[in-house]
Amino acid sequence: MYTAIKSEGQRSQEVAARIKDLILSEKLKRGEKIPNELNLCGLFSVSRPTVREAIKSLVSAGILEIRRGKGTYVSMLPGLAEDPLGLDFVSGPDLRISLLEARLIIEPGVARLATRNADVQDVERIARSIRDMEEIVHLEKVDVNPELAFHRSIAEATKNPVIMRLVPVIMDSIVKTYRDAPRTSEDHRHALQEHTAIFKAIAARDAEGAYGAMHDHLERSYRRTMAKRSVRGASESPG
Repeated sequence: MYTAIKSEGQRSQEVAARIKDLILSEKLKRGEKIPNELNLCGLFSVSRPTVREAIKSLVSAGILEIRRGKGTYVSMLPGLAEDPLGLDFVSGPDLRISLLEARLIIEPGVARLATRNADVQDVERIARSIRDMEEIVHLEKVDVNPELAFHRSIAEATKNPVIMRLVPVIMDSIVKTYRDAPRTSEDHRHALQEHTAIFKAIAARDAEGAYGAMHDHLERSYRRTMAKRSVRGASESPG
């Protein structure tokens, strides 16, 4: 599984390549802890600085992640680097609108595919996020995490590795826009009602119903966002 590296030159790159190969061949699985630095030095017959440089490059690439006090683990979605679409550099008030427009095109189809491919565990994960949303609405709290979990769970239920990577990127980018338009308890009440309709369609294996419910949710979210922008723009106008 681990073989000594004898070649000279860029040894850290070769160590990184070997670790990546172990992940690709599933000898190291997603979420699994890799051997510590000292063990890797012995396994590959290289120095500690070489191992550190290799791990650093794999962390930067989103293949490994360091959990403080616990060690280094294979990422759950290896290779998904932070902000892979470069959306941090798409500034301005229209980013959230652009993201919603993209979601209107993509996510209804995601919901349809998830309905067809979801297993019992997938449906339970989606149901759990609905229960978490209900608790937040009941307590009148503001917490977007259950809503994010809902959409990510639907993406996972598609069993499509491209969608499983794409939807979380869009959701993470949406969260960054909340700095300009914070969520409210009223937003959560709307979201709960709309997300529940999507969940019921998925649980009933109604693919077209799930498509329609997701489209309705995102269309309503789009209209609410535009209304907030109009109000904010009016309040900021002089005179």
